[in-house]
Amino acid sequence: MKISYNWIKEFVSIDLPVEEFCKKLTMFGIEVEGITHLGDEYENIVVGKVVSVKPHPNSEHLSICLVDVGEDKSLSIICGALNVKKNQYVPVAKIGAVVGDFKIKKVKIRGIESYGMLPSEKELGVSDEHSGVMVLDSDYKQGTPFAKALEIDDYIIDVEITPNRPDLLGMIGIAREVAVMLNSNYTSPKIEFSESNELSSDIISVEIKDTELCPRYCGRVAKNITVKPSPVWMQNRLKAFGLRPINNIVDVTNYVLIEYGHPLHAFDYENISNNKIIVRRAKYGEKLELLDEQIYSLSSKNLVIADNEKPIALAGVMGGVNSCILSTTKNLVLECACFNQKNIRATSLSLNLESESSYRFERGMDANGLEEVIERAAQLIQLTAGGEICKGVVDVYPEKVMPKNILVRTKRVNKILDTKIKPETIKLYLQKFEFAVSEKDGDFEVTIPTFRPDLEREIDIIEEIARCYGYNNLHSQFSLPRIEDTKKREIIRKIRNHLISTGFFEVCNLSFASPDVFDKLNLIKNDYRRKTIELENPLGEQYSFLRTTLIPDLLSNVALNLSYNFESFKLFELNKVYYKDENNSPYEPISLTGVIVGNFSKTYWDSKPQLSSFFDAKGIVESLLKVLHCPNISVNRSNEPFYLSEQNLELFVNGTKIGSLGVLKKEVLARFEIKAHTILFDINITRLLHHILYENVYYKEVIKFPPVLRDIAIITSQHISVAEIEKTIKSVNPEIIKKVKLFDVYHGSQIKENHRSLAFTITFQSEKATLTDKYINKLFDNIVKKLSLDYKIELRYL
Repeated sequence: MKISYNWIKEFVSIDLPVEEFCKKLTMFGIEVEGITHLGDEYENIVVGKVVSVKPHPNSEHLSICLVDVGEDKSLSIICGALNVKKNQYVPVAKIGAVVGDFKIKKVKIRGIESYGMLPSEKELGVSDEHSGVMVLDSDYKQGTPFAKALEIDDYIIDVEITPNRPDLLGMIGIAREVAVMLNSNYTSPKIEFSESNELSSDIISVEIKDTELCPRYCGRVAKNITVKPSPVWMQNRLKAFGLRPINNIVDVTNYVLIEYGHPLHAFDYENISNNKIIVRRAKYGEKLELLDEQIYSLSSKNLVIADNEKPIALAGVMGGVNSCILSTTKNLVLECACFNQKNIRATSLSLNLESESSYRFERGMDANGLEEVIERAAQLIQLTAGGEICKGVVDVYPEKVMPKNILVRTKRVNKILDTKIKPETIKLYLQKFEFAVSEKDGDFEVTIPTFRPDLEREIDIIEEIARCYGYNNLHSQFSLPRIEDTKKREIIRKIRNHLISTGFFEVCNLSFASPDVFDKLNLIKNDYRRKTIELENPLGEQYSFLRTTLIPDLLSNVALNLSYNFESFKLFELNKVYYKDENNSPYEPISLTGVIVGNFSKTYWDSKPQLSSFFDAKGIVESLLKVLHCPNISVNRSNEPFYLSEQNLELFVNGTKIGSLGVLKKEVLARFEIKAHTILFDINITRLLHHILYENVYYKEVIKFPPVLRDIAIITSQHISVAEIEKTIKSVNPEIIKKVKLFDVYHGSQIKENHRSLAFTITFQSEKATLTDKYINKLFDNIVKKLSLDYKIELRYL
């Protein structure tokens, strides 16, 4: 929004440079975004008095004008205008001035030098008149800056007004705040005009058919007016705010809009059928041509101002062409109303139509401030258009909007602000804002004016007190921020970075979930993930409770990416889930869920991509746990109902289950409209954090002595996991057996039913000496005996 510095000074006494004023305004809570000095385009253009005019000796069409511009010597200027005469006051563009696209220089015309220019109104951008030199209708001191003579030597201040402060959308509202800021007083315009004996209510009637959308409507009649251009001072102010002057009536409504922040509209009385204004909803398919010369199709959601036959304006947005003020208008009806802000916003959006009026009504106007606004407009109409203002206002106000009462406690004020403000000072601050205050035992019952809809609670009033007290006067206290454990944040960052380094992309979904996700995942009725935290006011059933697992949303991400023809990708989400624990209390653990979709596993540059397998996911999870320094990792078969029975496992750290991974069933994928092979892992990070070694990492010296590799092939039951076998082999001598790696699995006719052949490479290495064959053979025999005793495993070959 724009503020005129000179205009504000008419209401409040200000004796500050504009820059200092803007700094104070920002600190008071009205943020200044920029300052523009009007009149800069008229630099080096001053008011001059024509001393003499004589013909140019070498031209029949040019004159030599001697013009006094308040300097020691008058300027000799050659001019071709026919209307220039002696003793006229005219604008003079001196050398260095810029008029239009031309910079004024000393020139020689037909042999005689000219030291400036006498421009027309069009050349100065004042109007479209270009038939001659612009002649000023008042006497000025020679040398007066032209901008000052036109009363446009002003500063326009751009400020950011938050949507909850509609009272600051006019000069009066800003003046009220500035008066508090400067500990001064402000004065509203003095409203005086004469009324005729004829009553407005005898000429026009008003009916509101939807009081919810229009709580109040005021109308006033003016007769025998003369529509003409508005005064220059009014036009200049409108131009400064980016509004185009139209005629004195329309300009008055725009002027009062800027002054009070409340929109008005004027109708040609002769175009109102049966002398009655009806505020109603539009009929379906009803059409209305507005002042932007566009025809709009309306619906019952739109509010219109109508007469008995037709709509004549779109309420709160724009007037209609069929009732606009024309040069022939003699009688008018002036409207000042209050409309439902949500309805105006919806209408403006649906029709893609925004105006100065809709901008303000969308933010909420004060229904109790209409009388002063319409009286001010009536005053200016009589001042600029003459005529008679009919007596009284037609005011339809079915249900009066009452001010709110808020209790403000002195102790609470001082506790929040960390101050020792006395009750009498608090009362003074509140009264500055025009709040009605009644005191009892040091506390205050504060009545909030209806022009302040932003004040709803005690804390809002405390903020106003803080503004009065001065933010700079509040104590600055340094307090250590309460943040998460730094180790925890480091672990989270490490998890995210590791997955990204292995080709994963992170996603972030909403925390809301739909009740049908549990059935899609085949979860049983007593599954802990069905203990949901429901929302009191959900957006819909689709978002009716907080999610208890990240899996459904991630699978929806998979389906979306597949629909965009991405065939192979890896996704993960690291975020909170929400459910109730054993004590039925809310619990918010951090969960990590990832998926692998499509073909990966390129081993060499010329090899073809292979379909991702269960072991790819297992390898990624194992590498992640290794990076996090998780000790004692073990696995087991998972009973999660959404995995294939033979391709899944549960993860354990120190015997505590932390998650699972596996290939998803086709039936589960089909419910999410996924046709691609998908592998998933799901880890409870909060539970994992309790088992991560936070001690500093120490590095060992590289072993100097060579390793010895031996292969072993065994026949074992399918019910015995590879992890158990690897663990058993290492347990024979953990210091020497450094690594056990599976390199072959075989099922065939040579292997008995429900059994398989597993081949491992065992790495033996000592940190103290080179191992001998004799020592390795003995250790190998102990491994075979251990496997035979513990699992009845048979040796296939050496």
